[in-house]
Amino acid sequence: MKKLDRYILKQFLGTFTFTLVLILLISVVFDVSEKIDDFYRREAPLDAILSDYYLNFIIHYGLLFSALFTFIAVIISTSKLANNTEVIAILNCGLSLKRVLYPYFVGALVIAGVSFFLNNWVLPSTNQTRLDFEQEYIRFKKSERYKNIHRQISPDNYIYLESYNTGKQKGFRFTHEVFAEDQLASKYKADFITWDTLEQKWLAESYNYRVLEEDGELIERGSSQFKDFGFKPEELVYQKNSTNLMTLPELHQFIHKEKERGAENLHYYYLDLYQRYATPFTTFILTLIGFSLAIHKKRGGIGVNLVYGFVLTTLFILFQKVSITFTTNSDLSPIFAIALPNILFGAFAYYLFRKANR
Repeated sequence: MKKLDRYILKQFLGTFTFTLVLILLISVVFDVSEKIDDFYRREAPLDAILSDYYLNFIIHYGLLFSALFTFIAVIISTSKLANNTEVIAILNCGLSLKRVLYPYFVGALVIAGVSFFLNNWVLPSTNQTRLDFEQEYIRFKKSERYKNIHRQISPDNYIYLESYNTGKQKGFRFTHEVFAEDQLASKYKADFITWDTLEQKWLAESYNYRVLEEDGELIERGSSQFKDFGFKPEELVYQKNSTNLMTLPELHQFIHKEKERGAENLHYYYLDLYQRYATPFTTFILTLIGFSLAIHKKRGGIGVNLVYGFVLTTLFILFQKVSITFTTNSDLSPIFAIALPNILFGAFAYYLFRKANR
């Protein structure tokens, strides 16, 4: 990499780091002022506040807005070059704008690569720690009891629970039905089922097992029995945003298992999956937009470039939300909903670059 490339890359990544640290520190200050009463009232330990909450708070929001921080860094560093007439000197040396863009894309590649790794392998565990802290010291305790759970655990296996307590891992009035060629083959009912961590099976109490055959039915009754029904406690209740607590391989495995079971609302999980892959491309698109807007000196300086840029990024984010909403409320393909904003704004970013290159 040439000296010029190293200089631009250093300016870009330095500005990105400074912007990231500054905005996150401001966010932490505002968050502390908002939640300090909760910390005091719930007697949250200082080490837990710092390590379990704010460290993971910084990781979460830093990764969530990494593409936006990249865009701001591109705007500021490029505007500085343009305002100091360094761009004119660079172009007079015979370098094209495409060549000047190269170190920015190298920087974007570094940021996107690190963010992709952290988002998909580190963030799920830090999110879990942060949410556990919030549940313990900030939010009101949620009910651990869920009612009327219906799930398909495999193509021909269905379960029903009148109620289930996630804390005790115990269910009430359980039914397990197995079908063969659309006909009921067996039905297992129990007043209570409790997960046994040593046996790794369910303990069914006051059970009644019926097997339907051509010449009649077989009935088995008993007071208690260990039985494997083909599902585990964590598969019974999926809370909102539960996929945010999964690594990328875990999410792939989860979607595959839910697809085999014929589960509904798979598009919610696919949206999360495709969004994880699309985020690095968003970083490059915003990098190109920021570079194209700021590469030429404008009256008003950095402020004008930031205003133009924020308007475009606001439209970008709004279009992403609208596209996702269409998917959740219609038959629009999840991959199309995630890809469409990147395709449209990628084309627009290319147009801006061609315009700036004239």
